[in-house]
Amino acid sequence: MSTSKIIVYRNGRPAQNIKVSLEYTGFTQSGFTQAHYTNSDGIAHVEHSSTGTAHVYLNGSKKGSMSTPGTESFYL
Repeated sequence: MSTSKIIVYRNGRPAQNIKVSLEYTGFTQSGFTQAHYTNSDGIAHVEHSSTGTAHVYLNGSKKGSMSTPGTESFYL
């Protein structure tokens, strides 16, 4: 299983307790990962079995996309 690291900031500071999930849309892979929450450093490690481009959802709202597995920062 692969893991992607999502870092979330709010007002220039790490955002804690933000629900993070990835959505894969494609012919061979589709659906959402299990939700994970950011820690006190604003970091969530999301485990996933799919790879490639995924849409990133923070607290249920789509905030962008990223290549997975990988590391990406997002701002609220």
